[in-house]
Amino acid sequence: MSADVRSHRFISHFPAAQGSKLAGHVRLVRFPHKAVIFEEGSKSDCVYLVLNGRIALTKKSPGGAPQIIAYKGPDDYFGELGVLDGSVRSTTAIADGPVQLGRLPQKPFLHLLSESSWHTVLRLFSQVSENLRTTNDRYVSEVVRKEKITLVGEMANSMVHDFRGPFSTIKLATELIAKRNRTQQNQDLCAMILRQVDRLGGMVEEVLDFARGETRLKIKPSPLQESLLQLQENNLEGLARAGISLHVKPTKLTLPLDADRFQRVLQNLVTNAREALARQKTGRITISTRREGRQCVISVADNGPGIPKDIRSSVFEPFVSQGKTGGTGLGLAITKSVVEAHRGWIDFATSRKGTTFTIQLPLV
Repeated sequence: MSADVRSHRFISHFPAAQGSKLAGHVRLVRFPHKAVIFEEGSKSDCVYLVLNGRIALTKKSPGGAPQIIAYKGPDDYFGELGVLDGSVRSTTAIADGPVQLGRLPQKPFLHLLSESSWHTVLRLFSQVSENLRTTNDRYVSEVVRKEKITLVGEMANSMVHDFRGPFSTIKLATELIAKRNRTQQNQDLCAMILRQVDRLGGMVEEVLDFARGETRLKIKPSPLQESLLQLQENNLEGLARAGISLHVKPTKLTLPLDADRFQRVLQNLVTNAREALARQKTGRITISTRREGRQCVISVADNGPGIPKDIRSSVFEPFVSQGKTGGTGLGLAITKSVVEAHRGWIDFATSRKGTTFTIQLPLV
């Protein structure tokens, strides 16, 4: 533990002897996903060092939901401003997935700072100033992003209205074809058309829900194997034409799911993997599940080139994409919101050898 803390960027602002002394006052704390570390307006009594996981800093907005203004990941720190100037917390800090933090109390930190050289103090305040500038830039970007999401929501609302007529016509014609030709092949093709029409409608509704800041689910016990088989049927032929093999490992687990919404979660991850494998000679996507206690862990892995470093920290944020010829950049942001609405969480690991997205969901 102490080795991790001593190598943290915050501790490195101090000379070795002081840094070691400061690290001795740090205590490890862990928080589960969505746990509130502190609330806006609460007392500033410590600095937090991020060791593992990610923290979202949010601020109240007039008449609206709390707005994320910054994320803090490993080697970052937060809560230092209130500790330094004696003010209350200016934001709320929430765990974005399971996190491990180092908690440095205010009193020993300020005491050691008072004994530090002006070089050390200047170095620390320079970094604090840079963090504040970055947060301000992020806040401006979030305001612009929120306006974009509002516009997308207005467009999605219009699309829902305009699509109802054509969708109804397609479904009616397909049902008539199915009644007139009852061969098994025709029934299968008609069923596929109806599923895809429902899928298109659901995708537009999903964007509309995201713009509203809500995720409405119809939860019921659902065999996960059915979702995986449907996913395999929808993608096997298209992936084969692209030279990509799809491997879906069977499972007997049953989860409380909105099966349609979760199907689109999986589809989005497979689509992203397919795009990442576009230039691979031998592309491979593997979907596997396992039980861990009262949780189900689902992995979607590919052997692609990995997620570019410059977007890894923001991959789940709206309008973030790279190397795509189309799309809105909302796919993974919506995926994350749907997973969290199921009381789960999603994360990823990536390297030059491939990317694995991991979803954890409660079994009950």
